[in-house]
Amino acid sequence: MAQKNKKTDRAERKKGGKNTTLWSKICRKSVLLPSVFGCLAVILWVFCVYDWPQLYRIEDPYKVSYDGRITFNLTHSQLPETEAEIVQIVRDANNQGRKIRVLASGHSWSEIAQTQDIMISLGRYKGKVSFDPATMEYTVKAGTRLAELNELLDKDHVAMINLGSVTGQTIAGAISTATHGTGHGFTNLAALVTKLKFVSGSGEVMTVDNSDERFRALQVSIGMCGVITEVTLKVEPEYRLSEVRSGHTLDECINELDTLSKGERVKYWVDFHNNVCNVFNTSKTTEEPFGFMCSVVSNSIYYAFAVVTRITYLVPSLTTPLMKLVSLTLMTPTHRVAKSYEILTDFFRLPIHQESEVVVELKDTAELIKTIRDVVINGHFPVNYVTEVRFVKGDDAWLSPHYGSDKIFCAVTLTIYAPEKTSSAYFDAVYTNATRKFNGRVHWGKYFTSGPTEIRAMLPRFDDFADVRLKLDPNGVFMNDALKKAFGF
Repeated sequence: MAQKNKKTDRAERKKGGKNTTLWSKICRKSVLLPSVFGCLAVILWVFCVYDWPQLYRIEDPYKVSYDGRITFNLTHSQLPETEAEIVQIVRDANNQGRKIRVLASGHSWSEIAQTQDIMISLGRYKGKVSFDPATMEYTVKAGTRLAELNELLDKDHVAMINLGSVTGQTIAGAISTATHGTGHGFTNLAALVTKLKFVSGSGEVMTVDNSDERFRALQVSIGMCGVITEVTLKVEPEYRLSEVRSGHTLDECINELDTLSKGERVKYWVDFHNNVCNVFNTSKTTEEPFGFMCSVVSNSIYYAFAVVTRITYLVPSLTTPLMKLVSLTLMTPTHRVAKSYEILTDFFRLPIHQESEVVVELKDTAELIKTIRDVVINGHFPVNYVTEVRFVKGDDAWLSPHYGSDKIFCAVTLTIYAPEKTSSAYFDAVYTNATRKFNGRVHWGKYFTSGPTEIRAMLPRFDDFADVRLKLDPNGVFMNDALKKAFGF
């Protein structure tokens, strides 16, 4: 009977058009072709002596951004293990007129965490605090990385409602910068928070929940209001996801965006040079897990990107043909089923690159993609990585790039590995067009150059945030030069 059911399931999948392509058969029955491709990529990677970026490590506290371009010249670093230690550090800094920034994992391309004075890492302040099955609220210490959080949740048979692709971030860093996944019905991670415990600029321990208006300032605060010590999140029972990838022309994805993007969790991977788009359509399922090897092969594309980005950094003219080779893999359909966090997050660490993000309302998405394509092609920018398009439900956090709970936003992640002059020119060209045409917003953890006037225009509750920040940190203990320049505080 069990054998018959398996045959029936396979027949139904074939009838529904799933896993009937050559690539799907190869993924499930043979790994010859992708293995050859993977081996060649790894050989080239070794040949290029590729340097993978290092996230911040408490045992080796050098201070750099993800791409290694932002360095920290510290006078003092702290690795507290208790809340009492954090309180004492903040009180001492406040009394001595010194400055503090909290460095999470270093998965950032902006200068928001940079400090020339005291750096606090919460790398040793992590772990589960409590879980309330009645309310489905899970509390962890702020230094807990998302990968560790996923493991904790899995042990309690619950899961995050949504996730982004990267799990090296700490939960405090992820919510403080409005990190997000994708889906019209899914907010960023900060909007999943129901309660926060933090240490204010005077060293006072405070707890706020969503009944306190200050909570809207703390949800996405970029560390300007205090040191977050505990985060309480809404979670849900564990679940599995089915991910179907399909290849399209970019014009198809633009013209059919309203239809394609309405899946449960949809994102695009775009190659502007070759005018192609890989669509990820992910949804809940009760199917048993399958396609593990397909997952490994598909995710190994990052090794190919590592090779492409290194070569094209040195020889930009090779960007289009090399990206075309990668796109051949991206365009091949795949299907896999696994636990939610295994589908939503990537197996491999991203190769070194620079990253920025533009956020616009859903109605402006198609025109924004066309605008970015024009910038890339007409500006001859060697964009040697996919451009990711994701969708985010709006929220009420005052500094959230997705502020506006009645709206749906599109977040376009711009990725490139090039000399700083080139990458900055590319990001600035896109921002100039996006801001002028669509009132585009920025991602706080990625490259941005917006100033107080622009940011105030982006965010209706900017002044309300400024008032709360001043009350919680009147002496500016948690400010640095980059934040002063951006926000004018």
